[in-house]
Amino acid sequence: MSLKLKITLSVSAGLMLILFFSFTFVYYMFIRVTTKGEVELLKEKARTLLLKDLPTHPEYWQNNSQMDELLIPQEMLRYIAPDSKIVHQIYSDEKLISYPASYVNKETVVLETAADGIFIFVQMPVYQEGHQVATLEIGRNLRRLGEYSSMLISILLLTSTGALILALLGGYFYTNVLFRPLQQLVTTMQNIEKSGSFRHISMPAKRTNDELTMLGATFNRMIDRLQDMFQKQEQFLADASHELRTPLTIIESYASLLRRWAFRDDKLREEALEAIISESAQLKMLTQNLLSLTKIEQENCENSVSFNLLPILEQTAASLRLTSGREIQVQIAAGLKELLMTGDPHKIRQLIIILVDNALKYSQERVELSVDLKDNKWVEIKVTDQGIGIAENELPHLFDRFYRTDKARNRKQGGAGLGLAIAHHIVQQHGGQIALQSRLGHGTMALITLPQTCQ
Repeated sequence: MSLKLKITLSVSAGLMLILFFSFTFVYYMFIRVTTKGEVELLKEKARTLLLKDLPTHPEYWQNNSQMDELLIPQEMLRYIAPDSKIVHQIYSDEKLISYPASYVNKETVVLETAADGIFIFVQMPVYQEGHQVATLEIGRNLRRLGEYSSMLISILLLTSTGALILALLGGYFYTNVLFRPLQQLVTTMQNIEKSGSFRHISMPAKRTNDELTMLGATFNRMIDRLQDMFQKQEQFLADASHELRTPLTIIESYASLLRRWAFRDDKLREEALEAIISESAQLKMLTQNLLSLTKIEQENCENSVSFNLLPILEQTAASLRLTSGREIQVQIAAGLKELLMTGDPHKIRQLIIILVDNALKYSQERVELSVDLKDNKWVEIKVTDQGIGIAENELPHLFDRFYRTDKARNRKQGGAGLGLAIAHHIVQQHGGQIALQSRLGHGTMALITLPQTCQ
């Protein structure tokens, strides 16, 4: 059963349930109010008769002219003795006398419902000198009320049937309109499944702010993101295959050369072994960077700790000075003796190494590493070099995986185009931002802004 049909039937069933209780309440109130009015009239008539002092005036019953004044059609008057025998009785409806007489000692109202009508009996005790001597009973056949109630039931049933038909038709057309965007969504997803290509849901020219329009817009944005991620994945696989293929090809070539010729040529053997070792190291570094990038993408701030950033900067700069033999100047803002922040100190150190190492690769002058605290909550780190710089059209792509401005030079220097991508993910993991400012021939500055508390 389709969801559209389920909703239509559910709404119709709910409407019928509401109508059933509503109509039952209407019918009950109609009968109650009408019968209550009739009962009050009969009580008033009974009290009037009791004022005639019936025990001492039996002639009232023998000469019906006085009692007939109070008797109307479909009515009955009874005078009942203590042994429940009928002493006197007058009536205008034979159906009423078929009901047995009963002697009661208090005011009583009896309502009888039969196939041929609704009957009301009001019974009141008759007193003489302070003692009850009989019971006065007045009965009335509410034939018209029965006819009206039957007519009311017919009207309610007819109304319910019409409401059910309208609910089914209205629910069907309404759900068609309501589910049209969902049907488009299902059709689009089925087309995507069959063709394997990304498609959008067609949106109306005049958009509304209802949930279905928002669903369609969200689906289109999701498709855009999936398409973008799919393209990046394809590019990543292509770039990774290319990067892995190059060192493997070199290793294979030199291994083949070594097997054929290098056993008799020491110089050739040494060159082949050096190339194999170098490319193996390049391959190892590439796989480590890929694993590191994947691990960083999956991490968050849950395992962050508090640490002092200044010693990490100074120790990292000292290590890179020793390994590179270059000048690296660390500049700490005036008055900043300690800079506490929360995050992953190992990842922050890796971030500094990546940026300073890039600066060292593309510059022969000194590299400056500066740190400052802005607004008492933002840590600002700058890595500046006086190197060759980067073209403006290259800047938006530098954080993409495997992107390199000069592939030949980077391969010679050992780069794989993953460093800045790793740095970008480290900064994102800590809830910060990273930007590169550069001009060809005028050097490059990497600006990192991190919150003191990992977000």
